[in-house]
Amino acid sequence: MTHLVRLLTLLGLGGPLLLGLGALLLGALPVSAPLVFGNGSYPDWQALLLAPGLLRAVLLTGWIALASTLLGFALLCALLAHGWGSAALTRLSGRLSPLLALPHVAFAVGLAFMLAPSGWLLRLPAQLFNWSQPPDWQTLRDPLGCGLIVVLLLKELPFLLLMALARLPEQAINRQLMVGRSLGFAPAQIWWRLLIPSLWPVMRLPLAAVAAYGCGVVDLPLLLGPDAPPVLAQQLWLWSQSADLTLHPLAHRGALLLLALTLLVLGILRALEWGYCHAMKRYWLDGIRRTARHYEWPAGFTRAITCIYLLVLTALLLWSLARRWPFPALLPQGVTARLWQESLASVWPLLAQTLLLAVLSATLALIWALLELESRRPMALWFICLPLLLPQASLLLGIELALARLNIEPGFSTVLAGHLLWVFPYVYLCLHGPWQGFDQRLLIAAQSLGASPWRSVVRIKLPLLIRPLMAAFAVGLAVSLAQYLPTLLLGGGRIITLTTEAVAIGSGLNRRLAGLYGLLQTLIPLLGFALALWLPGRVNPLERRTC
Repeated sequence: MTHLVRLLTLLGLGGPLLLGLGALLLGALPVSAPLVFGNGSYPDWQALLLAPGLLRAVLLTGWIALASTLLGFALLCALLAHGWGSAALTRLSGRLSPLLALPHVAFAVGLAFMLAPSGWLLRLPAQLFNWSQPPDWQTLRDPLGCGLIVVLLLKELPFLLLMALARLPEQAINRQLMVGRSLGFAPAQIWWRLLIPSLWPVMRLPLAAVAAYGCGVVDLPLLLGPDAPPVLAQQLWLWSQSADLTLHPLAHRGALLLLALTLLVLGILRALEWGYCHAMKRYWLDGIRRTARHYEWPAGFTRAITCIYLLVLTALLLWSLARRWPFPALLPQGVTARLWQESLASVWPLLAQTLLLAVLSATLALIWALLELESRRPMALWFICLPLLLPQASLLLGIELALARLNIEPGFSTVLAGHLLWVFPYVYLCLHGPWQGFDQRLLIAAQSLGASPWRSVVRIKLPLLIRPLMAAFAVGLAVSLAQYLPTLLLGGGRIITLTTEAVAIGSGLNRRLAGLYGLLQTLIPLLGFALALWLPGRVNPLERRTC
């Protein structure tokens, strides 16, 4: 059984990775041009390097990925250093499920409703200063990508906090804090000098996944990113979808450039980790007691981030119900449900297909993760997380090219396989910590009483771990729902989901329809997390007592 599970993981993860990267590498070699592209006349590397705006797109992509990742990690460290054990951090950790349930696209659309020159945040000063027209300010699609950095920061911070809390041993940290206080160090000093240098290596994989996502994301730049020039992943997407076939090889060669850029960004993160944890070790362990200020801002930050998410949802709801909302009115002039009534007939098939994809992806990923965790020789964690450490645009362009050369028709099955490639690592990450921390003596006791290994797992281990199991399933639903590029590229444009429609509508001018689709997109993850909160108490009576 162990060999079958290892073979399944090797083929399920290694097969698509080798297929996609191999197709890109073969396409980059001159001798393989007739094999990959069908003829020998195609733009060479010089044509890619001379493409207008390429250097700026590369620099912009690296800047956005590094800035969003490092700012998110710095904010995470500050929250832990100044808020550990506080009621504010406890409240924020309890709100992680609904924060993670809001998809990236819906959050970006709602934030655009707030930050746009005619958005909600600028309507209040417009009322005070009697502005009759929106100001000519570039609050969205700015050349430096600040709006995109804000969206990535606000969406990835709950994920980083969830990963950090799952990896931090609470009792050991409390003992270290107690010993540090007895030696005269302030709690914040203990965190920055001792605990964060030990936290950074543990958070290496989540930080790398966040950085790789920032390099290869396409849907968010289409909504909020700069477009003159766009980020590199968006430029590759535009080349691959162009009617000019001479631009398609540029997209495939640019995918290799994006892959190299992502590896460079990960290398910079690794160098910064080494510098903080090793090069500065003499400074951290100098033994000098310095006055450390203990800020009380975590409580205000918790309220602020909660208010931002609530305002985003409120903006989506109001725009979907607004009859007329001229600038600078703070509230719409009348509400109506006509848009909902007119759109529901066409939305139901779309919602059903999206739900089917999400449920199948999350269920298959959960079964796959359970088989891998219960095998005697599980694969290395870095190998399972490998799809998260590569830019999605590069990998998918290579897989699309390989499928085209193998004459495999795009459809529902290819889209499902593409979703599973990214859903499985997230589900595995959610279950890896609880599985490692489970007390194996309970299974030994059950087997000593005559229960088989699988029966002891099903009757004892799974009910006791039902809460992390349901949380992983809910995360799988949310991750599957967020897959924009796999659905379009591997579906050949034939598979349409709420996410693909939300991006297409959100990048247009119909704010009412964008608000409606943004709200519908949050429905499936919210149902998944609600099920994750309700079902454990029905399966395990001990969970019902703790709720």
